[in-house]
Amino acid sequence: MHLHPSNWRPLVLCALLVGQKVWDDRYLSNADFAFIYPFFTTEEINRLEQKFLELIQYNVTVKASLYAKYYYELRTLYKDNEKEFPLTPLNNTDAGRLEIRSHKYQEAFTDVTKEKEKMSSTIGSVQTISKEKRSTGYAVIN
Repeated sequence: MHLHPSNWRPLVLCALLVGQKVWDDRYLSNADFAFIYPFFTTEEINRLEQKFLELIQYNVTVKASLYAKYYYELRTLYKDNEKEFPLTPLNNTDAGRLEIRSHKYQEAFTDVTKEKEKMSSTIGSVQTISKEKRSTGYAVIN
């Protein structure tokens, strides 16, 4: 997905939302984000988050090498502007914690998605049976 003037804010919001849920033990809820950023309702943020996770295929894992790459790129940008960079490099302990949390979050969302798909297919089957019963008077089960 390409960034445009019309979509960068929702994408950054979703990235921050998912990132803080992965990293923080006590994270903000989507309702908190709706309060902080009142341009979206909680329901809209829920839908945005779901779509964002689908687009990234629930891959919320951040490898230490990727983190380091962007850390040093940002640090270089700061040095060019002669400002002190406020972040510290990711150490091995924090890198391990980040990867564990990323995997747990990814597994949780994958499990939720599988459950939703099961419920959706079950509801679809019930609707199919219901339609067949209305038209024939009998429930047809394949």
